[in-house]
Amino acid sequence: MKIIRGVSAIPQDIIRPVVTIGNFDGVHLGHQELLNRVIKRSSEINGTSVVITFDPHPLKVLRPEKAPRLLTSLQERLTIFQSFGIKVVICIDFTKKFAEQTPEEFIKEILVKKLRTKGIVIGYNYTFGKDKKGNIELLKEKGRKFGYDVEVLEPVETGDQRISSSRIREHLSKGAVDKAKEILGRYYSIEGIVTPGHHRGMGLGYPTANIYTIDEAIPKEGIYAVKVEHGNETIDGACYIGTQPTFAGDKVCVEVHLFNFNGTLYHEHLKILFVKMIREEMKFDDRESLIVQIRNDVEKAKEILS
Repeated sequence: MKIIRGVSAIPQDIIRPVVTIGNFDGVHLGHQELLNRVIKRSSEINGTSVVITFDPHPLKVLRPEKAPRLLTSLQERLTIFQSFGIKVVICIDFTKKFAEQTPEEFIKEILVKKLRTKGIVIGYNYTFGKDKKGNIELLKEKGRKFGYDVEVLEPVETGDQRISSSRIREHLSKGAVDKAKEILGRYYSIEGIVTPGHHRGMGLGYPTANIYTIDEAIPKEGIYAVKVEHGNETIDGACYIGTQPTFAGDKVCVEVHLFNFNGTLYHEHLKILFVKMIREEMKFDDRESLIVQIRNDVEKAKEILS
C-alpha cells in the first residue's frame, strides 16, 4: 500500500482511481463496506483503490472543544486499510486553510486535476468542503461534467442499531465494549507504552502494567476482561480503568494484569483488546476487601476468556 502525505505529493500516475473519502474513525463495519466496494469497483475497471483521509480530525482544528477522543489513531487506520487491500491512501493535513476550500474547489483541484478520478464511493450522509456545503447531489452533478461516476452506499445496521462512530463512543461510555465490537467487527482496543506506576498492584499480589495512551477514547471506568497483544503473542488479562478511589487517586489510569506472565514490560508497547466489562469501579474500605475483589475479578475474567 502506498501512503501519500499531502495534496502536493499526489502523483499523476495513479491508474483509474476509484476513491472513498472520510475520517474513518474506528474503521467500523460501515466504513468497511466502503472499503470493500472501492476495491471491487476498482477491480472492475482495472483501476486503483484509493482512500482519502484527514489528520488531525477536522473538529480538532475547527472546534477543538468539541473534538472527540479518537477510536483509532492514524497508524491504526492505515494498518486496517492495508489489511483490506487498499492500494493508495492519501492523508491530507487538515488545516484551517484547507477547511476554507469550497466543495467545487475540492472536486476540481483534487479529485479531477490531481487524481483524475474515475469513480467515487461514499456513504449516504457524506458532506464536504467549506461549511459542509458539498453533498452527494453536487458530486453527481460534477461527475457528469468531469467524467467520474458516484456510488452511494446506504446506512449499515447490525441488529437494531445503525452503525456509526458516535454510537461506538456511546457504548464505550457505558462500558458496553461487547456492543462496540458488534459495530466495529473486532474488539475495541487502545494501545500505548508501559510506564512506571506506584507498584500497588505488585503489593496486592496482582502486578499490573500501567499504559500511557494519547488521545484515544477510553471505556467507562471499571474492570474488563481483555486480551493483550505484546509483540507476536496475545495474553489474557484483566484491565482496570479508573482513579483508584481506595487510594484517594484523582487521575484516570489504565492498568492491565497479565495472566501467567512473568517479566518486565517497562517502555514496551502493548495493545489492549476489550472483551467484556466485569464490573464498574468501586471504592473499598480496606486493603483486604480490595484483594478479595481483585481475586474474584481475575477469576471472572478467566471464565469470560476461556
